[in-house]
Amino acid sequence: SQKTSRSGIYNLPDPVSIAAVLLPVTQLQDPQELQDQCPVSSCSPQLGDLMLGRAAQLSASSTCGLDGPHNYCIIGYLEEEKKCFTCDSRLSYNHYNNQNSHRIENIITTFDPERKTKWWQSENGVHQVSIQLDLETVFQFSHLVLSFKSFRPAAMLVERSKDFGRTWKVFRYFAEDCSLHFPSASNEPADSVDDIICDSRYSGSEPSTDGEVVLKALDPVFEIQNPYAPNIQDLITLTNIRVNFTRLFTLGDTLSRRRRNPQNKYYYALYNMVVRGSCFCNGHASRCTPVARRQGEVHGRCVCQHNTAGDNCERCQDFHHDAPWRPGGGDAVVVCRRCNCHGHSDSCHFDAVRFQATGGVSGGVCDSCRHDRMGPQCELCRPFLYRDPQKVTDDPHACRPCDCDAAGSHGGGLCDAQTGQCHCKENVEGRRCDRCKRGFFGLRVDDPAGCHVCRCHVMGSVGSCDQLTGSCECDNLASGPLCDRCLVGFWGLGNSMIRCSPCDCDIGGAHSNMCSPDDGHCHCLPNMIGQRCSDPAPGYFLPSLDYFLYEAELAIIPRQRTHDRPITWTGLGLVRVLEGAGLRFTVDNLPSSSDYQLVIRYETEVMRTLRVICFCSQTDLESFQRFGCVGLAAELDTQDSLPQLCEGLIKSTSARIHNGAVLCRCNVVGSLGPSCTKLGGFCECKQNVIGRCCDTCAPMTFGFGPDGCKPCGCDPGGSVSELCDQVRGQCVCRSEVTGRRCDRCQAGLWGFPWCRPCDCGGLSDVCDQESGVCLDCRDHAAGRRCDRCLEGYYGNPVSRQPCQPCMCPDVKGRGRFFATSCQHDPQSLSVTCHCRDGHSGPRCDRCSPGFYGDLTLPGASCAECPCNNNIDPDDRDACDSLTGECLRCRHDTIGPGCQSCRPGYYGNALVQNCKECSCDRRGTEVTRCPLGSSCFCDARTGQCPCRTGVVGVLCDDCEDGYWNLDGPSGCQPCSCDPVNSFSNICHKVTGQCQCRPEFGGRQCDECGENHFGNPDLQCISCDCNLEGTERPSCDPETGECLCRTGVSGIFCDECSLGYSSAFPACEDCHPCTAVWAESVTDVQRAAQTMRTFIPRHGDDLRPGVDRYRQRLSQMHSELDGLGKSFFLLRHIHTLKRCCLLSPSASNIKHIYKVTSLSLSPLEVRTHSLQNIKPHNYRKLKEAIDPNMILIDPSPLLNTEIDNIRLEFKKLLDSLKEKMIEDPYDEDDDEEEENMEGTEMC
Repeated sequence: SQKTSRSGIYNLPDPVSIAAVLLPVTQLQDPQELQDQCPVSSCSPQLGDLMLGRAAQLSASSTCGLDGPHNYCIIGYLEEEKKCFTCDSRLSYNHYNNQNSHRIENIITTFDPERKTKWWQSENGVHQVSIQLDLETVFQFSHLVLSFKSFRPAAMLVERSKDFGRTWKVFRYFAEDCSLHFPSASNEPADSVDDIICDSRYSGSEPSTDGEVVLKALDPVFEIQNPYAPNIQDLITLTNIRVNFTRLFTLGDTLSRRRRNPQNKYYYALYNMVVRGSCFCNGHASRCTPVARRQGEVHGRCVCQHNTAGDNCERCQDFHHDAPWRPGGGDAVVVCRRCNCHGHSDSCHFDAVRFQATGGVSGGVCDSCRHDRMGPQCELCRPFLYRDPQKVTDDPHACRPCDCDAAGSHGGGLCDAQTGQCHCKENVEGRRCDRCKRGFFGLRVDDPAGCHVCRCHVMGSVGSCDQLTGSCECDNLASGPLCDRCLVGFWGLGNSMIRCSPCDCDIGGAHSNMCSPDDGHCHCLPNMIGQRCSDPAPGYFLPSLDYFLYEAELAIIPRQRTHDRPITWTGLGLVRVLEGAGLRFTVDNLPSSSDYQLVIRYETEVMRTLRVICFCSQTDLESFQRFGCVGLAAELDTQDSLPQLCEGLIKSTSARIHNGAVLCRCNVVGSLGPSCTKLGGFCECKQNVIGRCCDTCAPMTFGFGPDGCKPCGCDPGGSVSELCDQVRGQCVCRSEVTGRRCDRCQAGLWGFPWCRPCDCGGLSDVCDQESGVCLDCRDHAAGRRCDRCLEGYYGNPVSRQPCQPCMCPDVKGRGRFFATSCQHDPQSLSVTCHCRDGHSGPRCDRCSPGFYGDLTLPGASCAECPCNNNIDPDDRDACDSLTGECLRCRHDTIGPGCQSCRPGYYGNALVQNCKECSCDRRGTEVTRCPLGSSCFCDARTGQCPCRTGVVGVLCDDCEDGYWNLDGPSGCQPCSCDPVNSFSNICHKVTGQCQCRPEFGGRQCDECGENHFGNPDLQCISCDCNLEGTERPSCDPETGECLCRTGVSGIFCDECSLGYSSAFPACEDCHPCTAVWAESVTDVQRAAQTMRTFIPRHGDDLRPGVDRYRQRLSQMHSELDGLGKSFFLLRHIHTLKRCCLLSPSASNIKHIYKVTSLSLSPLEVRTHSLQNIKPHNYRKLKEAIDPNMILIDPSPLLNTEIDNIRLEFKKLLDSLKEKMIEDPYDEDDDEEEENMEGTEMC
């Protein structure tokens, strides 16, 4: 039995071996021995009962007697006659004066001798009960043992939580019938250690007390490879454990028709509950200390070893991160290693990448290295330092500067941290990088490679170069440091078969005929380019032979002006020279002394033949004539048409004259670019810009600028000519016209180009140039001709009446002027103000209705009352005229600004949308909906204040789970039975809950129609024949079928005595049947008389009689039990039907024969009772009566069965004698009459 297995739960290793899978069991070792083992292998704290010391953290959802004394009974209690007792848990248990207290703390194991006298017990008949233990931190769970005083539950489950009760997971289900109570859980053996299954071993009916339920965190059937796998840790670590009892184990008598309160003997009762576990330390501690001063047998905070830290030793100690933290297990070394920082750091961290890269050798990375150190272990010197090989690594002064030569190293002086070798440039060597490699020379800082490679020309040098100077030894045909150039006057070493070519320099553009020995480029004059120096550089040009140009109008005449002669200067571009006049030109820009030709360009006004006299030498003249080029070049605008031979000669000549090319000097403002023509130097000008340098505006343009020059645009109607000032652009205007373009009238005139005087009555000097409207009228006048007064003034400027200020009530501009204008009455001589909005009165000195303001204050004015359009604008008393407070709000609004709906109304007062609250008084709070007045609702949404259980904006509907809005207190809870109904939602009007099959009543707390029993346990179908029953068809408590008149039988499926014909018709029989019914009644009375022969308890009987009393009582109870069987009832019914036949002697014999034959089946049935085996109890129960409860039929002994048979035979004999003695056999005539009546019946 389960009871016998309990004794080994603390001795056998099964539950304890769960912890042995994870951590070695060390309970038998002393603490010092554990401490010695911890540094080299895993260790674990001792297992203990987690319940001890945690009574305050233990709770139960149901406990009997907490509210007062509570009665309960014990099934099969044989120790004394008293079967029922009292539970009173209002005070804690006390062995001497309060043994009836059964609180939850009683289940904590104490090992007291009286421990069987205290237990925890739930309330009677409550199926759903839970017990929960809340721990203060994470613990390692081993196993759970529950010892029951009552029957073990028919169904239960155990749950765990790792987050202090926020989420729960099921450990295991327990049920006698798993498919019934937990259909989703498998009842097969688990396939893996973390499978959730349903176990039926701990839910049977035996034993009725001292039964146990055992749960192991890890089933020992499975071999655990990795005890720290996530799924294993999930099973053995917890912060809370909860035991949920979901179904009481009953014997079926809760449906008995004889007991009124069968549930008072069904409840949960626990002697003790053991939760074995230990402090969870990940294998790094052998003992623990309390958490937050909570004392218990098993503490929760680990005393960590292996250089670990944390409540559960879940991390390494500071400066012990050279290896990753791992949980302890087996004999493997799992100690957190100290970081090796060589004394240069006090902190470190673990780096998984480094640990993997080193093959698991080291993963610690030091933080904030000192002494100029760096690296994972501070083993390296910082950049620009290296470790002195003569000093140890731990020496704080081992790092020395690199001292690299800046000219030969790169990296800013960085060197190798171990050897001190600097990072030399490509062509440099040495530890400090301070010398060139062989074949290189000239160590320099600005050289990326450090030193230059020796570049002695192969064809011009002999051997290598000097390492310091780089000079080469040249052969006879080469020169220069690299021997890579030809001798003077030659160039192109190695470019041709003859090795060097002679120079070919332009005689005019080059200094000489010497050229570069590398590429043959000549030494050009300034701003000359090209290999031969024959072209000007970009931005430069070679002037033409007539480059030096002197304008006559710029010449200076050192004479006094004569008044009797006309003016000779007419403007730029032309000067008229009179006969006999002289011009003197200052020539100060010739680059060098040379022979020049003088060219005079002129145009005569009188046809006259002139002769030019040249003062040149005869030799020069012959040269000019021989080539003829100079004459061509002297022609105007012939530079582009010169022959190529002449152009080259002229260019060379020009370069020689000007010592090279001349800068273009294109004006950056007036030109399109800096370049000009190579010969002549003409720049490309912008629009309307002229001149070689593009620095002068063309005639009739002005405003030299980035966009060129703009046309003068002189208006022909107002200007004298089309020319304008080239700087300002001012045209020459007529006397009455002004403006740059001479396009508008002078001040005081209008109507260009005729320009008439302004007509402003003397009150303005200017008017609009186009319309003639007067501007800036004086003396407060206004209007097109200054013919009226300004706003705020009155008078008549036309009739010379001055404009005077309106007093409304003060002058405009002083802060108390509240009118738009005023009007003067010449007859009454009074002034009437035209007030602004919000002001009224003859002087506008008070506020209009709907406006407010204190006009006596400076700067004040009347503002509209802030009543949100909720007052009568014509009502002077609608708001306070000084403060603006709203006094007569309309549209059902209130407030100083009429900004809210008044009580009993809701909506948006700002848009005049206040509506009356339409709350349903049935569902609204009484205090918020008084009789005789409107209800109060939310002023914004209109939501009425609903009673409990009432919803809706108007409180006109019951909330789900409530009904009967018409009730005196609004909706009332549905109170649907949580087990027997589908939900707590019922019909809102009738309150009818949605019952599950077999249940009924408004709250589903009764058995449904055609069902009976205890709704708290089970409702059973009546199985009555509905054609033979009334409504309802059976008694709801006993299940007895309620037959209609004329129908009988257990199931109301037979006609009663005195009725015949086929069921369900059951018509009345002949009156003779009543006599026979009395005979059958006598048999029933005889059976009832047997009860009187049974002595009652307490009668003074002799010892010999006492045994007879017990046997007779047992016989009577067994007779009642057999009387319920379907077989016996059927034969008794046959007897009753036989009594309805003719009472002749032959029929009486037939009755006896039939009754005697019925004994044979009875004997067979009683004999079969002796051979019933325990596994056929249920089948026997169903065969005899499904409503019976058979616990053990073995006490029905053979002798007692024989006595029952004899007693029943006596009853039949008595019935036979009574029939024989019946007076109906005296008259044969009556017999025949009765036979006819029998046939009719």
